[in-house]
Amino acid sequence: MNISQDADYFGQVQNRFEGFNTVRNQVGHPVSSFYGYNIIGFWDSQQELEKANADFDVDDGESYQDGMALGRFRYEDTDGDGKITPSDRTFIGNPNPDFTYGINFGLNYKAFDFSMFWYGSQGNDIWNQVRWWTDFYPSFAGAKSKTMMYDSWTQDNHNAKAPILEKNGSFSTNEVPNSYYVEDGSYLRLKNIQLGYTIPEEVISRTGLKSLRVYVQAANLLTITNYSGPDPQIGFNSANNDPNGGGSSTSFGIDEGAYPTPRQFSIGISISY
Repeated sequence: MNISQDADYFGQVQNRFEGFNTVRNQVGHPVSSFYGYNIIGFWDSQQELEKANADFDVDDGESYQDGMALGRFRYEDTDGDGKITPSDRTFIGNPNPDFTYGINFGLNYKAFDFSMFWYGSQGNDIWNQVRWWTDFYPSFAGAKSKTMMYDSWTQDNHNAKAPILEKNGSFSTNEVPNSYYVEDGSYLRLKNIQLGYTIPEEVISRTGLKSLRVYVQAANLLTITNYSGPDPQIGFNSANNDPNGGGSSTSFGIDEGAYPTPRQFSIGISISY
């Protein structure tokens, strides 16, 4: 990321949005806060467009919002000056969780033992940059999401998730950072679950073993989350446009498509003499 400096903040720019900060670290706001235009809906009718442009000379190239057209994003005029400008960018997400937590559970019954470990994060946002690739045709003409194919804006679907499907990008769709990419990143994950059985001493007494335990184990078996990306547990792993690079202490919570945490299954034997 390139870093721009100012009196009370520094912003970090992703390559996907040349010249625009995706992350802004500013006095009075959480570290690595997400920054951009806040979407308040779509331009649903020609009447809405004409009303917004009533005070602008459209024939001379002026408009209330650059690239505004039917089915495209409608941004919030945060400074109230009657026009969408860079000054209307605002803080649109916080990757810092309210809290993280863990839950351990263990149970023993006769020769059997059972344990679980759950881990969760609550209240953090994720910048889902994967959406830039999958939900907008102009960004990348390859594989596309179900959202783009079946829930893009149309004249019959004003309550869509994605904007109108178009060949070319614009300021009012995929060319600037906006709240379309920000999602709730809270999750609860079953990190480890294990079931074991200790062979009775009378069975193994002739083998010279003191104890013999067999067990089956699964890691990352279940994740409960509303996040639509591959994995909500991204940490620093996918910031700075580098899925393997690790991010930084001032730019994190950005999902560029890091490989999801794999499920693992194992069978083991524990022996003591």
